[in-house]
Amino acid sequence: MVEEVVYKVLENCPGQTEYRYLTFLKEHVDTPIGRIRETYESAEGQPVLLSNLPRFENVEHSKILALLIGQTVGNCVAYSDYNGSYITDIRATELSREKSAGTDLLAMHNDLAWASDVCRPRTLVLVPHMAEGVVPRTLLAPATEVVARLDPAAIEILRSPVFEARSGSSLGWKYERVRKMALLEEAAGKLVVRLNFSAFTPAAHLEGEQRAAAAAAHQQLHDAALAVGRVRGHAALQGEALIIPNDHCLHGRDPIDSGACRRLLLRSYVVPDSVVEHHGRTMISLER
Repeated sequence: MVEEVVYKVLENCPGQTEYRYLTFLKEHVDTPIGRIRETYESAEGQPVLLSNLPRFENVEHSKILALLIGQTVGNCVAYSDYNGSYITDIRATELSREKSAGTDLLAMHNDLAWASDVCRPRTLVLVPHMAEGVVPRTLLAPATEVVARLDPAAIEILRSPVFEARSGSSLGWKYERVRKMALLEEAAGKLVVRLNFSAFTPAAHLEGEQRAAAAAAHQQLHDAALAVGRVRGHAALQGEALIIPNDHCLHGRDPIDSGACRRLLLRSYVVPDSVVEHHGRTMISLER
């Protein structure tokens, strides 16, 4: 059934653009995989692995599959000031500015964790179109398991808004925005954790011991996330997909041996209805 839907979308969208695929899905497809939404919503902040999915030779079919899964759990969006794409291809390449395009260990993080509630992606859908040879694991670290490894003192610091998030320098903005944020908090009864490479630093107003303590807590969060990720990692193959709750589960990636692996991963960002309603469209901005 899923395979039939994917073929139907491509046959009826000869322009082969992601926006056309998405529009067709929303207007003409009564999603036949509603059970995925139920599984994801009952996972309580845990990542979900889908298996026994159809495999496609044509990458356009795999893109449609990623969008179909995304639309099942929410609304697929693109960011006008990020890369303007509903699907991002993740693979080792020297020319991409995506951190995930490298071959070294990809640090544990949430995507766009510094963004506000009215634009931040809540869910990531990852669909392997190609996964051959020594496939690296996607490292997965649910927030509850990460926090269980932290010292009480570190947790207290991380729950305080004593970190600055700097954003805009690599986006389509003409300025850099600085926001004070906590890296741990509760939202709708679930634990939210924030890590995003070098985007977060101890706030500028902190001095001496306070600044050192904040930096130590931040590093402890990184270390705990990587430790959990190495336990919970999964090498996603063709016929599988990962659904990651972005606020509640950190992710990263093992190093890639580019000489022993051929891998093309497709990523879709998904948001709830309220975000699309706020922007009035699915091509949204991170500047809100």
